Amino acid sequence: MSIETNVFHKSRMPLYIQVAKLMRQKIESQEWPYGAQIPTLEKLAEEYDVSRITLRAALTQLEDEGIVRRTRGLGTFVAKDLSAQRWFKLPNNFDELVDRVGNLKIRLLSIQHEKSKLVPALKFGKVGPDYEHMRRVHYYKDEPYCLIDLYIAKDIFDTDPEGFRLKPAIQQLASTPNIHVANGRQIMRITVCDEETATHLNIGIGDPIADVCRSLLDEQERIIYYAHIQYPAQMILIDVDLMQGVNRKARNKESAKKTA
Repeated sequence: MSIETNVFHKSRMPLYIQVAKLMRQKIESQEWPYGAQIPTLEKLAEEYDVSRITLRAALTQLEDEGIVRRTRGLGTFVAKDLSAQRWFKLPNNFDELVDRVGNLKIRLLSIQHEKSKLVPALKFGKVGPDYEHMRRVHYYKDEPYCLIDLYIAKDIFDTDPEGFRLKPAIQQLASTPNIHVANGRQIMRITVCDEETATHLNIGIGDPIADVCRSLLDEQERIIYYAHIQYPAQMILIDVDLMQGVNRKARNKESAKKTA
């Protein structure tokens, strides 16, 4: 069944990019698995109800990204497995957060420290007197997966400046003696990236990103860690235990009583 062409007109995004994104989704969902030959231009034109010129531009976009490979006389084949790219499960608690950030490559970016005052978007906890601000790109298997603005309470940062600069800050915080993370919260929204974010994450301007703000507090409710993190949306998996914190045994007993 072909797509209603008026759906494409609801977006200001160029038509070929919209079609390329739909093709990418088929590859990610394994409808077109790694190594498979994708349908011919004739079949694609029938499915998407667009011109061959648009389809060729869409395939060129995917080829430039290394997702498909076109071979003269043989056809177009899926050249990259996208099914496992949603590797980063967004943590739901502090222990998960510590576990998720191991074995990362980090690149520090230059910033203007005179503009580094912490003004958190997440209203949670009390802002302390002084923070060390770092801006970094984190990599997974040589692919940039997040751009992060990070604020660490200065007295904590000064216990190991090199460690906080070059290692995952969450793990550093968890291993710092006499520091207890008493409370924490994070929020996430889906938005689109700007030019600077697109450059650092190697994605397109306007591509969807997961925008996360995270705040960790000490026992005095002072913010000791604050992060504003931007992830390419296609790398993020959200897996939530809806019964977390619920006494399952008590719930199951109650359920058994009702069915008895």
